[in-house]
Amino acid sequence: MSGFRTIWIWISLPIFSVGFAQGDANLLLQYNRGADLDGFYRKWNVDLHTRMVYGNTRGDQNLYKISYSAGVYLQYKFSKTFALNSGADYFNLSYQYNLRNNRSYDQLTYLSIPLTLRVFPSRKLLFETGLLYNHLLQAKNTEIVDLRNQSKLYPEGVFKNAFGWLFAVQYNVWKRFDVSLQYRFFRKPTDPLSNQKNNFEAFILGVHFFVLNPKKKPK
Repeated sequence: MSGFRTIWIWISLPIFSVGFAQGDANLLLQYNRGADLDGFYRKWNVDLHTRMVYGNTRGDQNLYKISYSAGVYLQYKFSKTFALNSGADYFNLSYQYNLRNNRSYDQLTYLSIPLTLRVFPSRKLLFETGLLYNHLLQAKNTEIVDLRNQSKLYPEGVFKNAFGWLFAVQYNVWKRFDVSLQYRFFRKPTDPLSNQKNNFEAFILGVHFFVLNPKKKPK
């Protein structure tokens, strides 16, 4: 038994001596041990943004037009690479009727509330997808559409609240500023004989500002 212990000591001694001789840097490279100096992240952050919206009804002959959106999101990170995001947008959607007897414009205004997941492959890049709830605030046209009240505002019930979905990519261009490209759609059952639809889509270009610097380690 003593002979076995002696052999074990002679085998183990070079292994330990090599380990001490290599130092922390080499051990980190070989065994991937040690503190990850880039592993920090902020659990909470606020995303302020404004966007250009290029939207239209889905599957229709209407024409895309440009509008705008602005809002604020609250982001909560579970880890360096995964976050939950929600908040509110003041979201405008504009389009033009492309009919022989109707070339007017609609503008719909929604309070748009997302609940989305964000994935961060790097500190500069994120991908986002999730659910939207679009609460209609106002629907108007460039011509009189409510003959009873001689108003350009559509009567209640023509356009409705709707759930939708979004897909987005966002990239950090400078310090706390990001740019984003997003596609979103939402739909609600609509009378197929009506010119007014509740099925919409939009391509959105955004500029974002994070209140807290996501690349700076929190204290």
